[in-house]
Amino acid sequence: MSLSLTFANTTAFLVFDREGSAANQLDEAALDELAARLDELDSEPHVTGLLIYSAKPHMFITGADPLLLSGNRKERLTRITTKGQVLLNRIADLSFPTVAAFHGACLGGGFELALACDWRVAGDCPSTQIGLPQTRLGLLPAWGGTTRLPDLLGLQDALPLILYGDRLSAAEARRKGLVDEIVPLEHLKAHALTYLDKGKRHHTHNPIVHNQAVAAVIRVQAQKDLIRKNRGHHPAQEAALEVAVASIGRQRVQSQQAEHDAIIRLSELPEMAHMLRFSHLQERAEYAVYTSVSQRQIRRAVVIGAGPMGSGIAQQLSASGVTTILQDGSTETLAHSMESIVAMYSAAEKCDALSKIEAARGLDLIHPVCGQVPLGICDLIIDSTEGELVAGREIFTELASQIRPDALLVSQNSTQSVRALAATVVRPERVVGLQFFHPVDRTHLVEVVRTDLTSDETLAVVLAFVRGLGKLPVVVRDSPCFLVNRILMPYLVKAVSLFEQGGDPDEIDNAMLDFGMPVGPLRFLDEMGLDTAMSIARTLAHAFPGRMVIPMVVEKLLEAGHTGRKGGSGFYVHDSAAPAVNAEVIAFQTGTESTPSDTSSVLVGVIAEEARLCLAEGLVESVDDIDLAMILAAGYPAFRGGPLGNR
Repeated sequence: MSLSLTFANTTAFLVFDREGSAANQLDEAALDELAARLDELDSEPHVTGLLIYSAKPHMFITGADPLLLSGNRKERLTRITTKGQVLLNRIADLSFPTVAAFHGACLGGGFELALACDWRVAGDCPSTQIGLPQTRLGLLPAWGGTTRLPDLLGLQDALPLILYGDRLSAAEARRKGLVDEIVPLEHLKAHALTYLDKGKRHHTHNPIVHNQAVAAVIRVQAQKDLIRKNRGHHPAQEAALEVAVASIGRQRVQSQQAEHDAIIRLSELPEMAHMLRFSHLQERAEYAVYTSVSQRQIRRAVVIGAGPMGSGIAQQLSASGVTTILQDGSTETLAHSMESIVAMYSAAEKCDALSKIEAARGLDLIHPVCGQVPLGICDLIIDSTEGELVAGREIFTELASQIRPDALLVSQNSTQSVRALAATVVRPERVVGLQFFHPVDRTHLVEVVRTDLTSDETLAVVLAFVRGLGKLPVVVRDSPCFLVNRILMPYLVKAVSLFEQGGDPDEIDNAMLDFGMPVGPLRFLDEMGLDTAMSIARTLAHAFPGRMVIPMVVEKLLEAGHTGRKGGSGFYVHDSAAPAVNAEVIAFQTGTESTPSDTSSVLVGVIAEEARLCLAEGLVESVDDIDLAMILAAGYPAFRGGPLGNR
């Protein structure tokens, strides 16, 4: 049983509570149950109002499970879309008022159900997320969402939410008009009931702006924005735009038929299959249990090294409620790090990812220390220093001598062998590698690097810890530069080689933007920092002799003081919002060859070849791990399936 229908006087209560699951999903079985409950509701002539809510502690409703859309997607989508539209229309057409009271995830089909209600009241809790993320799966909101949201907000305000699938906090959703009120979670149900007294909701539209002529103008600008942001790579966004614009002024039956037809067309495209698979891989990484489950929690941690990565890691730990000591030998570095952390929290406040109270609480949990720290009270110690191998081993050995016997010791440096570091300590089974990626607060992947000495218990604790930070872990075997940097660096080096031989930087980068990467390889190097990239490249060149030759142009750039964005210039000059090619670097070219016409094929081929080698060497368990890691951390386009998933 997933749904129950109960009555109190003349009020009906429809409660979602999927058995054996932490989530409520509107899959086909749930839709059939919903139909049965609505039939029961129709048989009760004295009902004057309906309240819909969830019995789950952190969840309202999400849409259909992407796995259920595998196989014959067209047939299943036809059936599910038709059922969903009919049932939500039945709710919208009830003669009495309806209220959706939700907290936690209210996404996809769940929010489309809420849109079919007259009123929406949200619980004021951090887990509340509201939105229509279907285009991120290669789909579009086809249970009336693509047409109901413009009716609620107006086309111009609704389009960004439909096209880009952003998840909003309760506060942001309230500001945009998606919910009518936010109330404390403990009062959610009682307060939502008061909205039944407001009666049915009646939408009124200003005919001056709600017409096809204005919609056509809005469409032109929205189309330009889509091309600028995705270069025409996301047919689901294009389809959603067409359906939403065409719905203005049309009858519901026509608009929803357009939704239905569009999603069926999309079901036949490979982009949908790839994006549904990516969604499944994310869910697997989030919930999968590896070998054993541990109840141990990380409550106190130390981050050694207050550089950019250390700062980002400390902020993420504190935001997740972990008391965090940030240690560095330089007061200047610590001061700069704390400024950076304050800026991260301010940005999170502005986008409603955190409330002012939550941001203040997170800052209070960070304790910057210059000098010795009380390692004995900590559950987890993360070495985020960037020393050479010998220095790194000395630091690790010293840390290991000061920690509790049950504390975990983590290396964040991908140029250091985790196995070699573990071999220097008394309890190597408690040593593991964690590879975060810059920027830490916006990159969801964390590589969890296990050696042959790492215990199952340690791995289980670390996986739970990473998920608790809101990150997705991929377990990787210890190897030079781990997984993502190992695959990414030959691609970046090849791009530099094309430049060195005479290629145009803009043409090289644009070739990969056209392929679907969020940033071109040369611009990526500038963002990473050319000195950091050189350190990784040298490590790989040493580990795999003859496999990779580092172009001299990188050494010349560094010698000339061009370190990338952090230094103001690299391959580009970063003194404006739109970086321009650094004229000085052209002098470092050694050839006169033009940019190859097949640049993207050449560079993608390098990525795929290195990925195949990593798989053959057993760095990860499967193709899925490689594809997920490269999409999350390197920006490989999900709609193409990943480096190996489409081959």
